[in-house]
Parts: sequence; C-alpha cells; structure tokens
Amino acid sequence: METLLQTFLTAGQDGLHLIATAVLPVLFPFFVITTLILNLTSTTRPWIVTLLAYCSGYPNGARLTQNLYHQQRINLAQAQTLSVITSTPSPIFVIATAGTVFLQDTILGCVIFICAVISALINGWLWQFHHAKTAPQQNVKTPNITQTISFTRAFSDALTSATASILNVCGIVLFFYIGSRLLTLPPLLAGIFEMTTGVASTINPLLIQFFITFGGLSVAMQQQIFMQNFQIKFHTYLAYKITHAILACALLTIYLWFFN
Repeated sequence: METLLQTFLTAGQDGLHLIATAVLPVLFPFFVITTLILNLTSTTRPWIVTLLAYCSGYPNGARLTQNLYHQQRINLAQAQTLSVITSTPSPIFVIATAGTVFLQDTILGCVIFICAVISALINGWLWQFHHAKTAPQQNVKTPNITQTISFTRAFSDALTSATASILNVCGIVLFFYIGSRLLTLPPLLAGIFEMTTGVASTINPLLIQFFITFGGLSVAMQQQIFMQNFQIKFHTYLAYKITHAILACALLTIYLWFFN
C-alpha cells in the first residue's frame, strides 16, 4: 500500500512537471494566438481553422471548431466534419519528439506527420456523407463584415477562452499520465490509453503512426470537452480515429515500401 501511494505521488509530481515544461509552454500560446486570429476574422473560414489546427495539434482543432459553431458561422454537419478533419497531432511532437528523439530520423517524422494530415482530409471527406444524412439542417449566420472587433477585445476574449480551455486539458493530461504510470500495460495498450506513453515504448514507425493518429483515450477525452454540442457520441469519435489511423498507416506503408 505504501509503495502504491509513493508511486501515485511520484507520478503526480512528474505529471505536474510535464504540464509545466511541455504542455503549457506549447499549447497555451497556440490557444491564445489561434483564437485571436479567429476572433479577428469577420467571415466564415473553415480552412483557416484547419490550417491553425494542423499547426498546433490536439485538441485545438475541436476547440476552434466549437468557437465557429457557437458563433453560428458553420452548421452542425460542417462542425462534425471539421472536427474530423482537424483531429491531428502537433507537428512539434511528431517531428521533434517522435521523429528526431525516438526514431532518430527527422525526415521520417515529417513523413509521419504528413500522413496524419493527408489521412485526416481523406477521413473527413469519407465521414461528411454520414454527417449530411444524420445532422439536422441549420442556418448559418452571415457575419456583418462592416462590424469589426477591436484588437484589445479580441485579445481579451482569446485569453479568457484559452485559460479556461487549458485548465481542462491539463486536468485530463494529469489524470491519464498518473493512470499510465500506475498501470503496467504492454506497448499496444499503453499507446491506446495514452499516446505519448505508447510512442515512447516502441521504435516501430507503423505503431508510432497508429498511436499519434489515433491519439489515445487521453486525447479523445480532451477532444470531447470541445465536441459536446456536436452530437458526436464517444464511440463514434473512436470510429473516426480508427479509420483515421488505418488510413495513415496505409499511407506510411506505401512510403516505406517505395521510398525508404
């Protein structure tokens, strides 16, 4: 019992250190900057959300999609499809950590990230037909382009939104980090439970591709925070990510066969 308690306390301390040194410095600035850009954009631009999501990674795509949906700038079917397309890992994590550190191959890290992005676009295209049938039709607000928001107001709103979002994300990261330390899981289950743990446990590029594209249960819970109004059930989200991971692994397999 004492050993378990000590492990729990050590895992909690390490998790807080991870959040302070890796999660907050990376995610929080992206949350603020991307929300600021979206606040200063007066017209509906889903492609801007997609680009910003690919630059920042989980779970910012779902968060920005939620912002557009709450502002009635996209309808429910568009929000559902956009949440699939923007569900991608951080390029910094994939290229620098997974590629350079674990695989010791930066180019392969870039390829893994590109496969994740391309497969996300294909995955969104495939699932949009399902969304068009199941989501009720909604009107989309046409913003008044003459009505502008001041930079100060936009920055203040972005800071408030980012602070609330990062607290939720950090709580989930800490919970799953402690859980992954307390549970002794084989690499495959570890990666399904928590992405980073799975990536660190293997040097197989296909497994790494699967882990970072699927995202793990930790990322799934982070995404669900911002997808609660999209009428997407948890098992449906997991189905999104399974097809996403399969497509990404197929693309990486083609690359490894012909170019590596």
